[in-house]
Amino acid sequence: MFTLTEFHSSSNGVSQRGRMDRGNSLPSVLAEKIYPYEMLLVTHRRRNKLPPGVDRMRLERHLSMEEFQNLFGMPIEEFDRLSLWKRNDLKKRVSLF
Repeated sequence: MFTLTEFHSSSNGVSQRGRMDRGNSLPSVLAEKIYPYEMLLVTHRRRNKLPPGVDRMRLERHLSMEEFQNLFGMPIEEFDRLSLWKRNDLKKRVSLF
C-alpha cells in the first residue's frame, strides 16, 4: 500500500525524506467522498456551497451507489458507457449539472 510522503530540500540542496502522513493511504486520498444528494443539488435560484473536495463537474461521483441507482435508474458502470451528451442530459434532469 502506498502512503503520501513529503520531501523537503535541506540547506545543501539535497532532497531528504520528510514525514509520512499517518493513516492516509494513496487509495483513500484518491477515493471520492460520498455525500447525500441534497448536499450536491444545483439550482438556478441559489448556488449551493459544495463540501470541500467535491468535483463540480462530476457531482454524480459523490453519491452512494444506492442513491445513484435510485436517481439514474442504472448502475454507475452502465451510466459510464453512455455518450457524454446523454450523461449530461441525465445529470440535468436530477439537478446535478
